[in-house]
Amino acid sequence: MRTLLRILAGLVLLGLVTGLVIFFGFTGAGPVPPASRDLEALDEEAEAEMYALGEYVAKAGDCAACHESEDGLSFAGGTPMETPMGTVYGTNITPSETNGIGNYTADDMYRAMVYGIARGERRLYPAMPYTSYHAVSRADIDALYVYLMAQDPVEKPNRPAEMVFPFNLRPLIAFWNLIYRPDPPEDPGPGLSGGEDLAEDRRGPYLVDVLGHCGECHTPRNLAFAKTDDHLGGTVIEGAVAPDITPQGLARRGWTREDLGQFLSTGLSPQGVMTFRMFPVLSHSTKYLPARDIEAVAAYLAQDMPDPASPPSDPAAVDAHPEGHGLYMGLCAGCHGSEGEGQPFGSVAMVGNTTLMLDNPLNLQRVIREGIPARSLSGHLRMQEMPAFGATLEDSELDALTEYLRDRWGVGAM
Repeated sequence: MRTLLRILAGLVLLGLVTGLVIFFGFTGAGPVPPASRDLEALDEEAEAEMYALGEYVAKAGDCAACHESEDGLSFAGGTPMETPMGTVYGTNITPSETNGIGNYTADDMYRAMVYGIARGERRLYPAMPYTSYHAVSRADIDALYVYLMAQDPVEKPNRPAEMVFPFNLRPLIAFWNLIYRPDPPEDPGPGLSGGEDLAEDRRGPYLVDVLGHCGECHTPRNLAFAKTDDHLGGTVIEGAVAPDITPQGLARRGWTREDLGQFLSTGLSPQGVMTFRMFPVLSHSTKYLPARDIEAVAAYLAQDMPDPASPPSDPAAVDAHPEGHGLYMGLCAGCHGSEGEGQPFGSVAMVGNTTLMLDNPLNLQRVIREGIPARSLSGHLRMQEMPAFGATLEDSELDALTEYLRDRWGVGAM
């Protein structure tokens, strides 16, 4: 009996030692490259240059979408991010020494963005997209650091994550990192800081896969909440469908390279208008990208794209779904048109609408239930309010309307 207890105690001790070795030796921050320049010795002109570049990095990286506060302060934190394991809240990244990153060095910021290790060796949940940011250039991180440290500090405490057991045990993230965290590339390239040195064929991938971290929402995840190999293949996240934005998926729903550029820069295209978590992407990020970068993103997403499909339409759905057609004519046609043609800058067309072509009707039903508030898009573009019908329609009526729309102009007509 004593021998058995000794063996068990030895195994427990071995497990603890192994866990500590893995935790401290293999899952912390890796090498940190030297700063791109001496940030303590910047003259006024150089500091202004880095500030401007850092502001653009913050917009291209869409920092405000997760780090905005409930009352609209860009970097004060508080935005909830729902995961299957619980809710993570965006943190305060203003230069507050008490609640923000005021005590961070540029090296600290590099470790947090690239390795997911905050100051004090605290492991960040992978809701922070360090699995995408791992390839951000050191120069871009330095510029972002200069920009953030020049903001007004906001004394707003961070809200703790609300995760279910055992995911509320942050040290366990170390073992997730061991399996799923990618190493930074040996040569991440110059990033946006390189200007013309960032080759055109690398600009799109850098903006989409690294800074823009599009795959964090548009790539399916496994049971461990790690991204799968189906890059940009679409998934359900935070109660909405993030569509398949591979070249094949886009072409199937009728997108062109020009449509993508228009959608990203204005929030509106023949396929519809930005909704759900994509609208903040427009508000905080893509509408600020210059034409060159919009074109680079669109070209990358449309690379080797098949010929786009024509907008589907099946008039037989009128007779096949009399209840749904009646509901459409009574509730929807006044704005969207009896033939689904829509109204310019008022109501989107049903013809060619990408939401109707998704395999999952979740987004369509949410829009019908919840409506969409009137919104300013980019420049002078504005879309009128779509009313919510959640209190008007019975579940059976919602299903009838959904089936009609999808069979008339969507996936059922493809």
